[in-house]
Amino acid sequence: MFKNITLNSLYFIIMLMTFSVSAQNNDPTKPLSAGGFSSISKAEASTKAELVLESIIHGFEVHTAVINGQVLKVGDFIRQYELVAVNNTSVVLRSAEKRLKLRVFSRVVVKSK
Repeated sequence: MFKNITLNSLYFIIMLMTFSVSAQNNDPTKPLSAGGFSSISKAEASTKAELVLESIIHGFEVHTAVINGQVLKVGDFIRQYELVAVNNTSVVLRSAEKRLKLRVFSRVVVKSK
């Protein structure tokens, strides 16, 4: 009986260590990557790749966004773009030439088998 308890305990410890190591390799906050399944143009993709919306924070009468590690509120500038709107899952940036909409979540959802 003692032998069964010892073996079961050892098995449990090994399984726990394996789970711990695999959990360290997977970041649950990492955004989904769409790979080559994007429907946006290359020019738009290169501009969007330069500007990454990392977070949206809704505070009391102040809505902020974190883009490329920089905390911005409506009216602030990042490069040539002005932050004009902060929504629940996206922000709108505007420059003299174009308007960008950055999303927190990817438009493409990759389904696993």
